[in-house]
Amino acid sequence: NVFYVDAPTYPEIHKYYGVTSAPSLLVFEKGQLKDMVKGCHDTQFYKQLFENAVFQQRVQNSTQQKSVTVYSTPTCPWCNTLKSFLRKNGIVFTDIDVSRDHEAARQMVSATGQQGVPQANIGGEWVVGFDQQKIKRLLNIQTQ
Repeated sequence: NVFYVDAPTYPEIHKYYGVTSAPSLLVFEKGQLKDMVKGCHDTQFYKQLFENAVFQQRVQNSTQQKSVTVYSTPTCPWCNTLKSFLRKNGIVFTDIDVSRDHEAARQMVSATGQQGVPQANIGGEWVVGFDQQKIKRLLNIQTQ
């Protein structure tokens, strides 16, 4: 369940949950505050975050899609651009938040020598940044 709170109408929510910046996304598990995602995103960012929570693959020429893993952070605009591009093209992918998964971040840096995000591993080949042409080539995405 996702709920929206108009914080100016309920200002006590900031003090109660320790919110220090807006907008903030509060994540609850079994009624308890589990995590807080802070950022300067507009409402469209959060809408896409939830609407695209389940990904479906579009079959292209009956061929099996390569495995795709995206290494990203929640506040990285190019990470969101990459993930939106993959979703738009029906590509199934695993998203790893390297700001939370330090072991995955270490493995990413070890593999590429680069700390910046986004990075993607497509069928065993690394793509650093949002290199749209390389991603299209690796995933056989045809320009429409």
